[in-house]
Amino acid sequence: MTPAEAPNTESAAARTLLIVEDDVMIRALMGDYLRGEGFSVIEAADADEGLQVLHSAAPLALMVTDVRMPGEIDGIELARRARQIRPGLRLIVSSGHAAAPDALRAADLFLRKPYDLAHLARRIREMIAD
Repeated sequence: MTPAEAPNTESAAARTLLIVEDDVMIRALMGDYLRGEGFSVIEAADADEGLQVLHSAAPLALMVTDVRMPGEIDGIELARRARQIRPGLRLIVSSGHAAAPDALRAADLFLRKPYDLAHLARRIREMIAD
């Protein structure tokens, strides 16, 4: 493989998102929309799957996680662990409930559901451009 054919992992990381959402319809809608906006998207159904991705070699620029999910840990704890596993990873935490102080401390941005997907895409672009 020549250098011109080699994948540019820096470029891939700058456009790759991890979505951690237990509601399959919301996750699919978000993933489809963000792919249509030019992002690469990895989907995880819960924090355990999200941790597997965080521990993998997958390039990531940003993670969006719901707060309430089934399993051993919630989205706030997932965000805390993401900071340890991948320092510099941008984090959006979302919930249909008011932001708890823990959620605000764990994330770069808190979004209350429901939110507009175009707004989400704009905020992601702003966050990964910094």
